[in-house]
Amino acid sequence: MLGRRARKVNDRVGEIDTRTRILDAAERLIAEHGFHGVSLREITAAAGANTAAVHYYFRHKEDLLEAVVDRRAGIVVKERLSRMEALMAGPGLPSLEALILAYVSPGLTICFESQELRKHFGRLRARFSHETDPAMRAILRRHFREPGRFFIAAIRKMLPALTEREIEWRFHYMVGTLIYLMSHAGRVQAVDGDPGDDRYNPDDMDEALRFYVPMLATIFRAPSADIVKFNAAVDEVNDALAHARSKQPRPET
Repeated sequence: MLGRRARKVNDRVGEIDTRTRILDAAERLIAEHGFHGVSLREITAAAGANTAAVHYYFRHKEDLLEAVVDRRAGIVVKERLSRMEALMAGPGLPSLEALILAYVSPGLTICFESQELRKHFGRLRARFSHETDPAMRAILRRHFREPGRFFIAAIRKMLPALTEREIEWRFHYMVGTLIYLMSHAGRVQAVDGDPGDDRYNPDDMDEALRFYVPMLATIFRAPSADIVKFNAAVDEVNDALAHARSKQPRPET
Protein backbone atom coordinates (compact mmCIF):
# COMPACT_ATOMS: atom_id res chain seq x y z
CA MET A 1 0.00 0.00 0.00
CA LEU A 2 1.10 3.54 -0.65
CA GLY A 3 2.19 5.63 2.27
CA ARG A 4 0.53 8.96 3.09
CA ARG A 5 3.31 10.99 1.43
CA ALA A 6 3.21 8.87 -1.75
CA ARG A 7 -0.58 9.24 -1.95
CA LYS A 8 -0.24 13.01 -1.64
CA VAL A 9 2.32 13.07 -4.44
CA ASN A 10 0.07 10.97 -6.67
CA ASP A 11 -2.92 13.18 -5.90
CA ARG A 12 -0.85 16.24 -6.77
CA VAL A 13 0.26 14.69 -10.07
CA GLY A 14 -3.35 13.86 -10.84
CA GLU A 15 -4.41 17.45 -10.18
CA ILE A 16 -1.68 18.79 -12.46
CA ASP A 17 -2.69 16.35 -15.21
CA THR A 18 -6.36 17.31 -14.94
CA ARG A 19 -5.62 21.04 -14.93
CA THR A 20 -3.25 20.69 -17.88
CA ARG A 21 -5.74 18.62 -19.87
CA ILE A 22 -8.40 21.26 -19.31
CA LEU A 23 -6.04 24.05 -20.40
CA ASP A 24 -4.95 22.10 -23.49
CA ALA A 25 -8.54 21.37 -24.51
CA ALA A 26 -9.67 24.95 -23.87
CA GLU A 27 -6.77 26.38 -25.85
CA ARG A 28 -7.51 24.18 -28.86
CA LEU A 29 -11.29 24.56 -28.85
CA ILE A 30 -11.34 28.32 -28.20
CA ALA A 31 -8.75 28.79 -30.95
CA GLU A 32 -10.99 26.85 -33.35
CA HIS A 33 -14.43 28.14 -32.35
CA GLY A 34 -13.96 31.30 -30.30
CA PHE A 35 -14.63 31.95 -26.62
CA HIS A 36 -18.39 32.15 -27.05
CA GLY A 37 -18.48 29.33 -29.60
CA VAL A 38 -17.53 26.57 -27.17
CA SER A 39 -19.10 25.55 -23.87
CA LEU A 40 -17.51 24.40 -20.64
CA ARG A 41 -19.19 21.03 -21.18
CA GLU A 42 -17.44 20.65 -24.55
CA ILE A 43 -14.10 21.64 -23.02
CA THR A 44 -14.38 19.21 -20.14
CA ALA A 45 -15.50 16.41 -22.47
CA ALA A 46 -12.44 16.98 -24.68
CA ALA A 47 -10.25 17.04 -21.55
CA GLY A 48 -11.72 13.85 -20.10
CA ALA A 49 -12.80 15.77 -17.00
CA ASN A 50 -16.06 16.99 -15.51
CA THR A 51 -17.54 20.46 -15.18
CA ALA A 52 -16.90 20.46 -11.45
CA ALA A 53 -13.16 20.22 -12.18
CA VAL A 54 -13.28 23.45 -14.20
CA HIS A 55 -14.99 25.28 -11.37
CA TYR A 56 -12.54 23.80 -8.88
CA TYR A 57 -9.43 24.97 -10.76
CA PHE A 58 -10.67 28.10 -12.53
CA ARG A 59 -14.00 29.13 -10.93
CA HIS A 60 -15.45 30.77 -14.08
CA LYS A 61 -15.07 30.43 -17.82
CA GLU A 62 -13.36 33.84 -17.97
CA ASP A 63 -10.79 32.65 -15.41
CA LEU A 64 -10.11 29.61 -17.56
CA LEU A 65 -9.52 31.86 -20.56
CA GLU A 66 -7.15 34.01 -18.51
CA ALA A 67 -5.17 30.92 -17.52
CA VAL A 68 -5.04 29.68 -21.12
CA VAL A 69 -3.63 32.98 -22.36
CA ASP A 70 -1.27 33.45 -19.42
CA ARG A 71 0.29 30.01 -19.87
CA ARG A 72 1.66 30.96 -23.31
CA ALA A 73 1.60 34.76 -23.40
CA GLY A 74 3.35 35.07 -20.05
CA ILE A 75 6.41 33.29 -21.46
CA VAL A 76 6.35 35.16 -24.78
CA VAL A 77 5.94 38.58 -23.20
CA LYS A 78 8.67 38.00 -20.60
CA GLU A 79 11.14 36.89 -23.27
CA ARG A 80 10.12 39.72 -25.61
CA LEU A 81 10.63 42.37 -22.94
CA SER A 82 13.93 40.96 -21.69
CA ARG A 83 15.36 40.98 -25.22
CA MET A 84 14.22 44.52 -26.00
CA GLU A 85 15.37 45.84 -22.62
CA ALA A 86 18.80 44.30 -23.11
CA LEU A 87 19.10 45.98 -26.51
CA MET A 88 17.97 49.39 -25.31
CA ALA A 89 20.27 49.24 -22.25
CA GLY A 90 23.36 49.35 -24.46
CA PRO A 91 25.56 52.42 -24.91
CA GLY A 92 23.84 53.36 -28.16
CA LEU A 93 20.64 52.63 -30.01
CA PRO A 94 20.43 49.13 -31.50
CA SER A 95 19.74 48.45 -35.15
CA LEU A 96 16.13 48.50 -36.25
CA GLU A 97 16.46 44.88 -37.39
CA ALA A 98 17.65 43.79 -33.93
CA LEU A 99 14.74 45.52 -32.19
CA ILE A 100 12.20 43.93 -34.54
CA LEU A 101 13.84 40.51 -34.13
CA ALA A 102 13.70 40.85 -30.33
CA TYR A 103 9.97 41.55 -30.53
CA VAL A 104 8.85 38.95 -33.07
CA SER A 105 11.16 35.96 -32.50
CA PRO A 106 9.74 34.72 -29.15
CA GLY A 107 6.37 34.04 -30.75
CA LEU A 108 7.86 32.29 -33.77
CA THR A 109 10.95 30.31 -32.83
CA ILE A 110 11.59 30.37 -29.07
CA CYS A 111 8.67 29.95 -26.68
CA PHE A 112 6.79 26.95 -28.09
CA GLU A 113 7.77 23.29 -27.90
CA SER A 114 6.05 22.44 -31.17
CA GLN A 115 4.49 23.98 -34.25
CA GLU A 116 1.13 22.69 -33.08
CA LEU A 117 1.31 24.69 -29.83
CA ARG A 118 2.42 27.80 -31.70
CA LYS A 119 -0.43 27.33 -34.16
CA HIS A 120 -3.06 26.99 -31.43
CA PHE A 121 -1.81 30.05 -29.58
CA GLY A 122 -1.53 32.05 -32.81
CA ARG A 123 -5.11 31.23 -33.71
CA LEU A 124 -6.22 32.08 -30.20
CA ARG A 125 -4.39 35.41 -30.49
CA ALA A 126 -6.07 36.02 -33.85
CA ARG A 127 -9.45 35.35 -32.23
CA PHE A 128 -8.70 38.00 -29.63
CA SER A 129 -8.02 40.54 -32.38
CA HIS A 130 -11.59 40.17 -33.66
CA GLU A 131 -13.44 39.91 -30.35
CA THR A 132 -15.28 42.87 -28.85
CA ASP A 133 -16.07 41.19 -25.54
CA PRO A 134 -14.81 43.55 -22.77
CA ALA A 135 -13.39 40.66 -20.71
CA MET A 136 -11.37 39.37 -23.64
CA ARG A 137 -10.13 42.84 -24.55
CA ALA A 138 -9.02 43.34 -20.94
CA ILE A 139 -7.04 40.08 -21.00
CA LEU A 140 -5.41 41.14 -24.27
CA ARG A 141 -4.36 44.50 -22.82
CA ARG A 142 -2.97 42.96 -19.63
CA HIS A 143 -0.69 40.64 -21.53
CA PHE A 144 0.40 42.56 -24.61
CA ARG A 145 0.19 46.28 -23.86
CA GLU A 146 3.54 46.57 -22.04
CA PRO A 147 5.80 45.09 -24.76
CA GLY A 148 3.88 47.03 -27.43
CA ARG A 149 4.41 50.31 -25.60
CA PHE A 150 8.09 49.51 -25.08
CA PHE A 151 8.57 48.76 -28.79
CA ILE A 152 6.78 51.93 -29.91
CA ALA A 153 8.80 54.06 -27.47
CA ALA A 154 12.00 52.57 -28.88
CA ILE A 155 10.87 53.29 -32.45
CA ARG A 156 10.25 56.93 -31.50
CA LYS A 157 13.90 57.23 -30.48
CA MET A 158 15.22 55.38 -33.52
CA LEU A 159 12.99 57.02 -36.16
CA PRO A 160 12.15 60.49 -34.79
CA ALA A 161 10.95 61.77 -38.17
CA LEU A 162 7.90 59.49 -38.08
CA THR A 163 4.66 60.85 -36.66
CA GLU A 164 2.83 58.99 -33.91
CA ARG A 165 0.15 57.90 -36.37
CA GLU A 166 2.74 56.53 -38.80
CA ILE A 167 4.48 54.56 -36.07
CA GLU A 168 1.23 53.06 -34.86
CA TRP A 169 0.13 52.07 -38.36
CA ARG A 170 3.47 50.37 -39.05
CA PHE A 171 3.29 48.58 -35.69
CA HIS A 172 -0.23 47.50 -36.66
CA TYR A 173 1.11 45.90 -39.86
CA MET A 174 3.87 44.14 -37.94
CA VAL A 175 1.54 42.62 -35.34
CA GLY A 176 -0.95 41.56 -38.00
CA THR A 177 1.62 39.65 -40.02
CA LEU A 178 3.11 38.18 -36.82
CA ILE A 179 -0.25 36.75 -35.80
CA TYR A 180 -0.72 35.40 -39.33
CA LEU A 181 2.62 33.59 -39.17
CA MET A 182 1.97 32.21 -35.68
CA SER A 183 -1.49 30.90 -36.53
CA HIS A 184 -0.21 28.99 -39.56
CA ALA A 185 -2.89 30.26 -41.89
CA GLY A 186 -1.21 28.26 -44.65
CA ARG A 187 0.64 28.99 -47.83
CA VAL A 188 -0.76 31.75 -49.99
CA GLN A 189 -2.05 29.85 -52.97
CA ALA A 190 0.15 30.23 -56.05
CA VAL A 191 -1.58 31.17 -59.26
CA ASP A 192 0.54 28.70 -61.22
CA GLY A 193 -0.65 25.58 -59.42
CA ASP A 194 0.99 23.57 -56.69
CA PRO A 195 4.34 25.22 -55.83
CA GLY A 196 7.49 23.09 -55.84
CA ASP A 197 9.97 22.45 -53.08
CA ASP A 198 11.94 25.57 -53.95
CA ARG A 199 9.05 27.83 -52.95
CA TYR A 200 8.61 29.27 -49.48
CA ASN A 201 7.51 27.08 -46.58
CA PRO A 202 5.17 28.73 -44.03
CA ASP A 203 6.10 26.05 -41.48
CA ASP A 204 9.76 27.11 -41.46
CA MET A 205 9.89 29.89 -38.88
CA ASP A 206 13.65 30.34 -39.16
CA GLU A 207 13.28 31.04 -42.86
CA ALA A 208 10.29 33.27 -42.15
CA LEU A 209 12.39 35.43 -39.83
CA ARG A 210 15.14 35.81 -42.44
CA PHE A 211 12.64 37.36 -44.86
CA TYR A 212 10.21 38.88 -42.38
CA VAL A 213 12.57 41.00 -40.27
CA PRO A 214 14.27 42.85 -43.17
CA MET A 215 10.90 43.52 -44.82
CA LEU A 216 9.48 44.93 -41.59
CA ALA A 217 12.56 47.13 -41.21
CA THR A 218 11.97 48.46 -44.71
CA ILE A 219 8.38 49.30 -43.80
CA PHE A 220 9.45 51.20 -40.69
CA ARG A 221 12.19 53.06 -42.59
CA ALA A 222 9.92 54.00 -45.46
CA PRO A 223 9.31 57.76 -45.88
CA SER A 224 6.07 59.29 -44.71
CA ALA A 225 3.00 58.42 -46.75
CA ASP A 226 2.74 60.49 -49.93
CA ILE A 227 -0.93 61.48 -50.11
CA VAL A 228 -0.45 63.04 -53.56
CA LYS A 229 0.78 59.73 -54.99
CA PHE A 230 -2.01 57.86 -53.23
CA ASN A 231 -4.69 60.14 -54.67
CA ALA A 232 -3.11 59.79 -58.11
CA ALA A 233 -3.28 55.98 -57.74
CA VAL A 234 -6.97 56.18 -56.81
CA ASP A 235 -7.64 58.30 -59.91
CA GLU A 236 -5.66 55.88 -62.07
CA VAL A 237 -7.67 52.87 -60.89
CA ASN A 238 -10.98 54.70 -61.33
CA ASP A 239 -10.03 55.86 -64.83
CA ALA A 240 -9.00 52.33 -65.83
CA LEU A 241 -12.28 50.90 -64.53
CA ALA A 242 -14.32 53.58 -66.30
CA HIS A 243 -12.45 52.92 -69.55
CA ALA A 244 -12.97 49.14 -69.26
CA ARG A 245 -16.68 49.56 -68.57
CA SER A 246 -17.14 51.90 -71.53
CA LYS A 247 -15.93 49.11 -73.84
CA GLN A 248 -18.31 46.47 -72.48
CA PRO A 249 -21.28 45.71 -74.74
CA ARG A 250 -24.56 46.97 -73.40
CA PRO A 251 -27.07 44.25 -72.43
CA GLU A 252 -29.86 43.67 -74.90
CA THR A 253 -33.24 45.01 -73.87
